[in-house]
Amino acid sequence: MTDPTYRIAVSTWALDHKLAPGAPEWSAFNASFTNQSLTPFDFAHAIYDGHPFTTWHANNWRNAANYQLGQHIGIDFDTEDERSTLQHLAKDKFIQRYAALLYTTPSHTPDKPRARAVFLLDTPIHQPKNYTLAVSSLLFLFGSADRQCKDSCRFFYGSRDCQFEWLDNVLPLDTVKQIINQYQAVGNIVKKSHERKDYQPTTDQQEVASALQKIPAMGIDYDEWVKILMAIHHAYGDQGLPLAEQWAQGTPGEVQRKWRSFKSDGNGTGQVTLNTVFKMAIDNGWRKAA
Repeated sequence: MTDPTYRIAVSTWALDHKLAPGAPEWSAFNASFTNQSLTPFDFAHAIYDGHPFTTWHANNWRNAANYQLGQHIGIDFDTEDERSTLQHLAKDKFIQRYAALLYTTPSHTPDKPRARAVFLLDTPIHQPKNYTLAVSSLLFLFGSADRQCKDSCRFFYGSRDCQFEWLDNVLPLDTVKQIINQYQAVGNIVKKSHERKDYQPTTDQQEVASALQKIPAMGIDYDEWVKILMAIHHAYGDQGLPLAEQWAQGTPGEVQRKWRSFKSDGNGTGQVTLNTVFKMAIDNGWRKAA
């Protein structure tokens, strides 16, 4: 019987390190992924040899506009404690039943463990928004997972000579859809609870607060989520932190940690202003009050 194959894009580069931010190799790296149909064993072998992987993209170029399909979901566990060990994760009932494999990531050390769970889907997801929603729904199941993992064009590093836990399971797309329904139902409850908090935006923040209600914090890419926080930080400084926390639905301390990393003069690509917030809100149906 022929082993099933799964559509995954794998880089031709075999790395034993992470690329530095801004390194000149990034352009060539983003063009190094080839769309392949792999058996689980061949996929695992590529990871063990250090090959990064991502979703399928058109035009031999990894970006959101070129997304074609995704048939894997990666979930990172970077807490650097017992929760991110292979032994702990292998005991999780969902992982036991549905994950294809677990492996230690390149940043893993015995003192600060880090790991990744990889799920292979029985059916590819063809729409990037649906892929992001599917990943978000799985992140919803794991409170200690890294929410940066949900972008449709995100790549994952392989991990040369890593520790491995071979589980050999497949995640049905129908199961993912059930989790999405649960995730969206809980999201509506959380949104209502946030709306009932004692915090009230100041007069000059009220229009922004109104716009934020149209932007789903857990339904957008991580980079967009960060841009919203940066825009609020740029406009209000620390006075905007309560507004950001009310909207962001981050894990405990997540928004504050990200907030403290922002600079008053913007990041390397310049300042992000409230125009970003209003544009995203308008795209989601918001209209400015008359």
